[in-house]
Amino acid sequence: MTLLIKLTILSLSLPVLALANSLHTIHEEIERDYHPYYLNLASGDLNKLKQSRGRTRDPWPVNIKSIGHTMASYQRYGGLSEAYFHHGLDIRADAGSDVISSAGGQVINIENYMPGSDAYWEVAILDEQGFIWQYHHIERESIPQSIFDAYKNKTPISVGTKLGEVYYWSIVTFGERYHHLHLNILGKDRAYLNPFEFLELLSDNSAPEISRFYLIKNGSAVSGNSVSANNYTIGAEIKDLILSSVFIVPANEIKISIDGQSPITVWKFETLPGESDNEKFVNQFYIPKIACGDYNCRKPIIDLGFKKIPGQVFPLTSGKHNLELWVADYNGNEAQSSFDWIVE
Repeated sequence: MTLLIKLTILSLSLPVLALANSLHTIHEEIERDYHPYYLNLASGDLNKLKQSRGRTRDPWPVNIKSIGHTMASYQRYGGLSEAYFHHGLDIRADAGSDVISSAGGQVINIENYMPGSDAYWEVAILDEQGFIWQYHHIERESIPQSIFDAYKNKTPISVGTKLGEVYYWSIVTFGERYHHLHLNILGKDRAYLNPFEFLELLSDNSAPEISRFYLIKNGSAVSGNSVSANNYTIGAEIKDLILSSVFIVPANEIKISIDGQSPITVWKFETLPGESDNEKFVNQFYIPKIACGDYNCRKPIIDLGFKKIPGQVFPLTSGKHNLELWVADYNGNEAQSSFDWIVE
């Protein structure tokens, strides 16, 4: 269904507030599906970057208020959109505040990637190490002429160059207007990389919270603490707040130990499980029947048995079993909890 047909149907059938939210649902689909031609230019290697001795971290592109979403965030907006990983950082900042280049390099794109909506202007930079920085939701009229000139003439810009200003976001979510800069960083093979790996460390000393465990059978939660020995897994609601009191995000790293065995890593978000594909594995990493991620609900409920190659992780032998769970944010703040269950 084309965007124009969707908009026509919505305008005929929804009240004003619901229409506004539904339009932003369509907008989020555009954000999810935006894969421009220039991504093939990315050649940066995150492993080599991390091994660089004495490397300095890059400055934040805005005067940060909080983190609204991380690359791991679960996103599913209404009935119009399939689920996807957020694939970047939503950096909350005041509308109209300056956006600067965190890394110098070549301006490789200036574009409205959702024609008809002023909210979806980007400036993209290819830095000297081969990483592509996509700065989204910049106010078009605030982009300096010098940035357009650099794009046209293929002249490099330096760190700290003003790229524009943060767009005024119309949606209020969790009691706050959601002005933000969406930042993606891509490396070789077009893989989405965690911007926290590049930017200066935040003053975040708050650990994630393990809120609840779930026994999951055929994708749905079951009551009690016992389950039959086939096709089951264990989920957990794992929440974090980064300089915020309302914008829940998932943990950066998850490890489990089953029945006292050596811990195994469920996933660590240096990159997405699908690397260049922000939809791949999202319905395996999260438990879609009970997770949510939209303007009104955030419940990051994660399948602790996740792995990229499907297979049973938790024991099938009858009797009582134990799970130890460790979670950490990017700064290394940790939380731990345990869960006991019975296989019938």
